[in-house]
Amino acid sequence: MHQLIQDLRYALRQSGKNLGVTLAVVLVLAFGIAANAVTFTVLKATLLRPLPYPNPDRLVQLWNSRDKGTASSFEFSYPDFVDYRDHNDVFEILDGYSNRGATVRGPQGAERLILTVCGAKFFDVLQVKPSLGRLFLPLEDLPQGQLSAVLSYKGWHRRFGGDPGIVGKTIVINDEPRTIVGVLPREFVFAPSNSTEIWMPVRILGWMQRRNAHWFHPVGRLKPGVNLRQAQAALSNFAIQLGREYPDSNADLRVQVADLREDIVGPVRPVLVLLMAVMGCFLLIICGNLAGLLLTQSIGRQKEISIRLALGARRWRIMRQLLTESCVLSVFGGLAGAALSIWLLPTTLASIPKDVLMAMPAWQGLHVDFGFLLVALALAVLTGIIFGLAPALLSFRPQLRATLQESGRSSAGRGRNRLRNVLVVAEIALVVVLLHGGGLMLKSLATVLHVDPGFETNNLLTMSIGLPNKKYSKDADLVAFHHNLLEKLNALPGVLSAGEIDTLPLTGGRNTSMFVREGHRSATNKEAIEANSRDISPNYFTVMHIPLRAGRFLDERDRGASPHVVIINQTLADRAFPHEDPIGKRIDFTFSKVPNLWEIVGIVGDENATALDAKPNPIIYDSMAQSPDSNVSVVVRTKVPPQSLSLSVQQVIREIDPDVPISDVETMSQMISESPSIFLRRTSAYLIAAFAGLGLVLAAVGLYSLLAYGVSQRTRELGIRLALGAQPRDVFRLIIGGGSRLAVAGVVLGAAAALGVSQLIATFLFGVKPDDAATLIAVSVLMFLVASLATAHPARRATRVDPMVVLREE
Repeated sequence: MHQLIQDLRYALRQSGKNLGVTLAVVLVLAFGIAANAVTFTVLKATLLRPLPYPNPDRLVQLWNSRDKGTASSFEFSYPDFVDYRDHNDVFEILDGYSNRGATVRGPQGAERLILTVCGAKFFDVLQVKPSLGRLFLPLEDLPQGQLSAVLSYKGWHRRFGGDPGIVGKTIVINDEPRTIVGVLPREFVFAPSNSTEIWMPVRILGWMQRRNAHWFHPVGRLKPGVNLRQAQAALSNFAIQLGREYPDSNADLRVQVADLREDIVGPVRPVLVLLMAVMGCFLLIICGNLAGLLLTQSIGRQKEISIRLALGARRWRIMRQLLTESCVLSVFGGLAGAALSIWLLPTTLASIPKDVLMAMPAWQGLHVDFGFLLVALALAVLTGIIFGLAPALLSFRPQLRATLQESGRSSAGRGRNRLRNVLVVAEIALVVVLLHGGGLMLKSLATVLHVDPGFETNNLLTMSIGLPNKKYSKDADLVAFHHNLLEKLNALPGVLSAGEIDTLPLTGGRNTSMFVREGHRSATNKEAIEANSRDISPNYFTVMHIPLRAGRFLDERDRGASPHVVIINQTLADRAFPHEDPIGKRIDFTFSKVPNLWEIVGIVGDENATALDAKPNPIIYDSMAQSPDSNVSVVVRTKVPPQSLSLSVQQVIREIDPDVPISDVETMSQMISESPSIFLRRTSAYLIAAFAGLGLVLAAVGLYSLLAYGVSQRTRELGIRLALGAQPRDVFRLIIGGGSRLAVAGVVLGAAAALGVSQLIATFLFGVKPDDAATLIAVSVLMFLVASLATAHPARRATRVDPMVVLREE
């Protein structure tokens, strides 16, 4: 213990003696450790923290799938859910939920919210207990059940100020007064309904009872001893049985049993693992750089170490001293990194879009805690050992006699030079790998952002509105409101045109319908095609600048009792009517037992319904004048910046009806930029590119330091060369050649490694191949140019060595 205290005191004195080096090491380490600690904390919370429910490993979510269609997985119909609930032996309890928009009224006026409806036993599945009141009672989810509601903890505080007497009070939802019966606990989170403030029991009415209406998300708790594989096998057999019983709706339906936690974290797992690998690579670059720095510094201490050895010090004692010094530096860096993380972690979480953050309950309330500090300290000690190991190992074999015979001049042995060269080459190789990955990700992001979504995104303002159900219970009232609204919006100064649609593009593949061509109905409807269904105002395509490919747009003829007509996009025309003209043909929607025929009057260009990086879905558009909707999105094409008209557009809506709630006011460009798919791509690309850039700077500094120190150590040799007739350009080429050889070696090794590593990020790329030659060549050239610049100054210094001064010293 006494020796350890001695080592620490000496290490602290050395740190103070070389204050500039100490500060540089601490700052670089602090940034590297903070970045790694934050990434690891988010990764741990996402992938390792269990869901906050009892026995969370037994919780599963069920999805439907089919061999063909627009979605790889989708919700259940309620009748199917009931069959799975009542005829299985794998679930202890099975229930479900569904998210939907609703208008909530209060003293502050109407507000449009996303709330969640669920079965009466849904909270029993999660084994959640209320913090106030009760949760839903059995049979309360039936049509004749009590109109009740349960508040989330956030909703209780935001809307009612945390009123302890809230139980028994009423809240008006969709013009229906509901009794608040309970409040969920503060710690309750449930993705993807984490933003829900109000929960209601589901009431199965009308279309919700159809077996081909898919809208319900079943969640179940497996019986003890039943694993995921057994549940999948049992439910798959039951799906086949349902397909035989209901061939018209279930013939091609399959069931997927997914671990609930995996279902939540699955989309972000690859991104977090990738970022953790990038941070680890960056930390290795830092360690290599600092190892080279300490190795160079240790050359000046050769005489000190040799004297110690000559006086009887053991080599292990000296090695421990050097490791202690590096660990002291790294602990300082770790403490600084932990302090930096206190700011970096909340800043990182604040930069995440709300939609992404709400879908990840593990990120809620994430903060710097004791475990976080332990991670930072462990990283600090580990990095201290890594970058302190090289100079410590070389202390085992100093050239004792040669060093003591030197007249105070320190010299670098071949071992040290070779090790420093290896460290620089490894740094350059790692940087090339990071640069190549960052280049591919940036190129992929640029490719995605340049994808034509099928409409003009600039100068487009969007917002959602929800009309009160009781006030607008008749179709004629809905049609009149929409007509009046669009008429007033089109008259606003600065507005080019305004339209409406029930589901905005690029927001997901919701609202799908199955249809067959006229005369092709059958018992199984094997020829049925699935397409997204969209209700639009007649001028929607003009507002969005979506081109007409054939036929006509919707117009004033398509309203009321007129024959139902639709417009289809080009993808649907190619799929359903290959080598045919669809205009005038009719399609038959299979959701009804009798023929339900709609005539195709036009074909438009493909508008991407789901995301920029997804292929266009088949889409059917019908007129809102024939199928009026109370919940729509308004799209406004402007002559001026769209944000400047936001208040004017909202004022027009309030003038027509102040009870209509307005939500999600944003430009189309903002909506695209903040979408989850673009956010994940942008974050990954920018972070990898940023850390690759920092690694490039560190590698350049490392190469510069190596060559600069090498020149100072070779002053005698260079002076003699010049005295014997060597020209300055020869000396310049000598130094440049040494640096270039290291750069070439690092670039070649890095390029080879990059080609292998890039295959691991192939799933993240869009429109770019992992072995993209242009990116690899550009990265290699950039690295070589930066390395050349780093060697230029030491090479110029070498040419200015004065031979007379060198010889006089001899």
